[in-house]
Amino acid sequence: MKKLTILFVALVMIFAALPAFAQDKADWAFYGSARMWTAWEKVDNDTPPQLASGGASGAFFPVAVTHSRAYTIGGNASGDSELAWLLQSNSRFGANVKWGNIGGQFELGVGGVNLASNAQDNGVYLRLLYGTWNFGSGTFEIGQDYGSYFYLVSNLCGVGGQECNGIGFGSIYPGRVPQLALKFGGFRVSLEQPRLVDSFSGTTTRPITSQTVLLVNNNTLTGASAFVKTDQTIPRLAASYTFNAGPGQFFIGGQYNTFKEIFDVGGVEKDNTVMGWTIGAGTKLSFGPFYINATAQYGQNPNNAASGPATLYPSVQLYDSVLDKNENSDYMAFQIIPGFKLTDSINFEGGFIWQKGKVTSPADSSLDFKQTTYTYYIQMVWSPTKNVFIIPEIGLIDFDKLSVQGGDIPYGSTTWAGIKWQINF
Repeated sequence: MKKLTILFVALVMIFAALPAFAQDKADWAFYGSARMWTAWEKVDNDTPPQLASGGASGAFFPVAVTHSRAYTIGGNASGDSELAWLLQSNSRFGANVKWGNIGGQFELGVGGVNLASNAQDNGVYLRLLYGTWNFGSGTFEIGQDYGSYFYLVSNLCGVGGQECNGIGFGSIYPGRVPQLALKFGGFRVSLEQPRLVDSFSGTTTRPITSQTVLLVNNNTLTGASAFVKTDQTIPRLAASYTFNAGPGQFFIGGQYNTFKEIFDVGGVEKDNTVMGWTIGAGTKLSFGPFYINATAQYGQNPNNAASGPATLYPSVQLYDSVLDKNENSDYMAFQIIPGFKLTDSINFEGGFIWQKGKVTSPADSSLDFKQTTYTYYIQMVWSPTKNVFIIPEIGLIDFDKLSVQGGDIPYGSTTWAGIKWQINF
């Protein structure tokens, strides 16, 4: 931690000194944003910690997680409520740079919380670092930036101080990834770092039952079968087009990711090709003080494409290396976000976000796994002065159940009531 702090201070000093050496070349515009999340968060007694709680053993999903954690003592299951008092992990410091037809941006994330111990983590991490060249008819970009398949329409704050914006529950979000990109007006296409979410990696489905054991392992890795390595041969491909028409803005896009897995099955090499893709559309419409935003998505193996990632267990390809057979998961999602601007300083917003995943066992075509999540929230954004925001919010994530033959498994929900505090500088 001490080394990270020293590195952060050194970077700030270096970047602050650069304009003095290049006043005749580059214009530097520094910025920052401090964000706090104060809330009361609760999980039900049947909500799997691996699904909703950070720091749980085998936790798989990285967004919208809470320190609250269901537990069992003496055979009695209990829910949990916790106070969140956090510096948000997306608090940031950065700069936009311009030098003629050359530009760029860097952005460092500061803070966050260790949800295993509920202790503040003051580490520094890289969010953005890219350069651009405007060559007249378009712009060429290299570095780490948001991918082309990117269109957020919700201002949802959510649990855990992570400002999820619906990410993981139906939003169009590819993450921040190293890439080569071209932009021509509203059209953007990029070659991005491959995302290697293995088909056999355990998704830590809980509870483990005879019906869900396949989702736990995602592969029949018996004693005679073992994973060897992953081969990536092409980058993730993504493209989108954003344009304005009539009362609003419109978006259409998609992404495709593929790689190969190699297994040793009793001394015989078996190869499995994993493919993940998503396509989606969205809009932001304004009617006087009212607005309504919406997106819809469809795809296969969304977590193999790193689209979200989707906080659903049936969200990756399943592969049985002994049978040398795979099955793709199907995915759908949509969100609708209405809002109302009461005054220049007060805005109300609510939302409903839905997603659904389904995958069939490669060993038994009659065995399906299905799960749906529902997210609801309402918030008020109050800006008492420029660059200061106070946002009360209440919300609920309903994880519903894992539907399988032999009996459905209830997954409970997460609820919260809190306030996000933000000052931009």
